[in-house]
Amino acid sequence: MGADQSDHHALIGTGMAFLFTATACLAARHGTLFIHASHIQSPQGNPSAIDGISQDYRARGDFHYDRPRSRSVTTASEKGAEEVKNRMKHTIDYLNKGFKPNTRGQFIQSTFTTLEDVLSNVPKDTGFDMEIKCPRIHEVLEAGIALVSIDINVFVDIILDQIARSGGARNIILSSFTPEICILLAIKQKAHQVLFITNAGKPPLSDQEKPAGSLQNAARFAKQWGLAGIVVAADSLVMCPRLIDVVRSQGLVCGSYNGSNNEPANVKLQVKAGIDLIVADRVGLTSQTLKKMGM
Repeated sequence: MGADQSDHHALIGTGMAFLFTATACLAARHGTLFIHASHIQSPQGNPSAIDGISQDYRARGDFHYDRPRSRSVTTASEKGAEEVKNRMKHTIDYLNKGFKPNTRGQFIQSTFTTLEDVLSNVPKDTGFDMEIKCPRIHEVLEAGIALVSIDINVFVDIILDQIARSGGARNIILSSFTPEICILLAIKQKAHQVLFITNAGKPPLSDQEKPAGSLQNAARFAKQWGLAGIVVAADSLVMCPRLIDVVRSQGLVCGSYNGSNNEPANVKLQVKAGIDLIVADRVGLTSQTLKKMGM
């Protein structure tokens, strides 16, 4: 399913992967590949692999798009799919990206993978960075949708309950852009470390919440609520690598994310400055870059 981006680079898992460099706070997990599971959804259905391809499909080698007969008889069977596609053209994703992610028949080949499926079927030595996504006020306003969502206590409790039942001894990091989610994760459990992901320094400045107002505010928020660290837009760290040391000097893990990490030169710059972890879409390229640096 990928990270729903418009570029054509091959991705691993459901988007991005954490590549640890020299993390002090997470030293026991050094070198572990973390699958970014932010886009896993939970409709009911048969178990499937993390990439959305069911196990029986994979065994037969049949995972390809179904193609109807070449309109030799009728196009009636395509009418429903066309109606759905036309409705999707009015969604925010389609207007912004030119396509609607997770559209059955175009992007989805089988049932969605559930969190339970992933925790149960992915090898136990593979760690997870589990980003908890919850709509925030500025995101809802930008999307033009109603300010309605489920209670975040219930939302977090369900996720933590599933992790407790199926996570076992797996290395798991919990992270979120939403400050309230980070607070609840830190209060409700102590088994897994929590990272606050921030837009600080990343234009446009639509995120007006105080913890996301600046790198300093983000670090102060993380320390106040006992979080392990922060994950920052890589642009700021590439422009001023000394910011990495500013964060780490406060006893926090410093990580980075976004498209800038797909450039080997930017990865090298951050590693030399002491970055603890990197989120990258082009996992193979980033891994090769780190290996060349002896990481």
